[in-house]
Amino acid sequence: MPNSAKYLLAGAVLVLLLIGGVLAGRVILPKVSPESSESPRGRGALNAPIQIIEYSDFQCPACRVAKMEIDQLFKEYGESLRLVYRHFPLKGHRWAPLAHRAAECAARENRFWEYHDALYQGQPAWSTRNEPPVEVLLRYGQAEGLDLERFGQCLGDPGVDNVIREERLSGAGLGIRQTPSFFVNGKLVVGSRALRKEVERIIGS
Repeated sequence: MPNSAKYLLAGAVLVLLLIGGVLAGRVILPKVSPESSESPRGRGALNAPIQIIEYSDFQCPACRVAKMEIDQLFKEYGESLRLVYRHFPLKGHRWAPLAHRAAECAARENRFWEYHDALYQGQPAWSTRNEPPVEVLLRYGQAEGLDLERFGQCLGDPGVDNVIREERLSGAGLGIRQTPSFFVNGKLVVGSRALRKEVERIIGS
C-alpha cells in the first residue's frame, strides 16, 4: 500500500475514533507493569540505585523542558538511573490524548523513546494546530521506522486509550496533580528542577 494511502487510512480510522471516543471504555486490557525488563517505556539499568517514575504529558511545555533535563541527567549519572515513563495527559490539552495514543502504539513496536523524542521536539508545531495533527503523528511514525499499516491499526484500537486512562487514574490516586511529576525512589517531586535536586541529593549522600 502506498504511504499516502496508509496515511489516509490511518487518519480516517483515527478521526472516527476521536468522534466515538466513548467506545474506549468498552475494552479492558490486562495491566502491564512498565517496570518489567520487557517494558518499552523504561530506560536505564533495572537495578540502578535511583529509580524514577515520570508522569508526563506530551502537550505540556514544562514536560518538554523536563525531557531536556532528563537527557542531561542521563549524560551525567546514567549508570545510576532507571526511568519509567507513564502517561498523564492533562484535560486542558486537547491533542494530548491523541499524542499519547500514538506514543503507546510506537511502544508496541519498540520505538517509544524515538517517538517520545519526536513528539517533544515537534511539540510547538503540532500542539497548536486547530485540527487533529493526524498527518504529523503518522509522519513521525514513518520517520522512526514504524510499520505504518500496523501503526494505523493500533491508532484505531480503542483499547490503547484504556492503557493510558489506567495510568492516569493510577497517578491521580498517588497524588499526581500536574506534569511533569516524578517519584524518585518513592518520593514525589514536581518539576525538572526538583527532579535534579533530588537526584543530586541521592548521588551525594
